[in-house]
This record gives sequence, C-alpha cells and structure tokens, in this order.
Amino acid sequence: MRRDRLPLLGAASSPFRTTADGLELAGAGFAARSAALAALCRTLADAGTIELRGELYPLVQQFGDEPLLQLDRGAVPFFGVRPFGVHLCAFVRRGDGLHAWVAVRARDKTFPGQWDNTVAGGQPIGLSLRDNLHKECAEEAGMPADLAIRAVPASTITYVREDDSGLKPDTLFCYDLEVPADFVPQPHDGEVERFLLLPLAELITAVRDSARCKPNCALVWIDFFLRHGALDGELPAAARADLAARLRVQLP
Repeated sequence: MRRDRLPLLGAASSPFRTTADGLELAGAGFAARSAALAALCRTLADAGTIELRGELYPLVQQFGDEPLLQLDRGAVPFFGVRPFGVHLCAFVRRGDGLHAWVAVRARDKTFPGQWDNTVAGGQPIGLSLRDNLHKECAEEAGMPADLAIRAVPASTITYVREDDSGLKPDTLFCYDLEVPADFVPQPHDGEVERFLLLPLAELITAVRDSARCKPNCALVWIDFFLRHGALDGELPAAARADLAARLRVQLP
C-alpha cells in the first residue's frame, strides 16, 4: 500500500501493530483477522477514505489458496490486495465476420458510459469461477443458464493499475461464448444501460484509437482480438506475440 497511508494504520485503535518487518494485523485466525480489518474499514469509510461496496473478497497470494481473511471489495485497492474477476466476450458469426456484444456501462456507475465486455464481475469469496460467471451472466445480461453454461475458458490475463484508490494487481479469467444470432442480452441489475452488437473491425478501431472502453475491459478485448486472429493483418507475428505477453505481466 502507499506509504502516505501508513499513518492511518498507526492509530491506537488500529488492529495493526509495528514489528521489525513492518506492520502485522492482529488476529489468530480467519474470523478474527476478518473482523479486525472490517472494523478498520468502517472507520476508513466513515472518514471518506474508502467506499465500502458490500461484497467480500478473499485475501490470498494465489488464486485457490486458503483465504487468510475476507475484506470488503472497496478496500481491496487501498491495501493492495490481489483481486480476481471473470470476464466474458460473447460473439456472433455472420457472413461478414465476427460481431461482438459490447456492454455500455450505466451512467451512475464507475466509468460511466464506457464500453465493457459482454459480462464481467469481481470474484467474491465462497463462489467458484463458474458459479460466479453464471451469476453475472444472469444479472448483467439476462442470459439463460443453458446458454451461459456453454462459455469456454479462453485465457487468463494480468495487469497492475495504480490510481487514487490505491494499487490493483488484478487477474482476469476470460471466457468466450458464441451466442445464437437471435440472442439479445438484456440489462438486469443496473450495471449496464444497453448492449451494442458491433463488427469486430469497429470494436478494434474503438479500442485502438479512443478511450471509449473501460481500461481493463480494453485489455480483455485485445486478448480476444489476438486469439481470434483479428489483428493478423495489422501486426506482424512478433508484435502480436509481444502484445500477448504484455497481457500477462508478473504481479507484485
């Protein structure tokens, strides 16, 4: 976490204590550590430092590890915790090539009006990747379970983002889903205001030449373009390989 925020953890009421190696969180087990950090997060939220989201994430070093504690999604970047997410790109094959369903984010959400992947969501504690993906498909796109279950694991990408909220060393589990020509996703939970079915060439231009896409979703679209050969005519093989490698950075 940022050094200028360390004094916030040094207050008498803080569950952190100073050791020779730095700061150590009080609590001998998962429940105790989670409760201690939750109390601190409420204090930080009351001070306007973070905004609680009401969704709990696990604190792990690697996906699949036994969680050391759980904390609110809104506190994840403040502490530099590794988050995980599921992102799905739904596409349709037409005579003139691939078309992709793009979600336009609601105006009252973060990154208002920007383009998103068809379905995307953070990975909460206590759900498998598949269960979370199916939940998000239903909530964000009104997708029936018998269609969502056909999604194919396609790749895993990583990135590191730093902004005013803190550090986000993120891992995204990416899925592809070819949908029927007559399927039209429908917004359900308020995250998305509408969906656009775009030719891949138009989406490529938007990702390359504008800031229309939510930043991490642009990375997922780029990975989709590479995997489906959509950039073969624009970039030589070495450049495509380099771009693919940059979508899989080593996380801190």
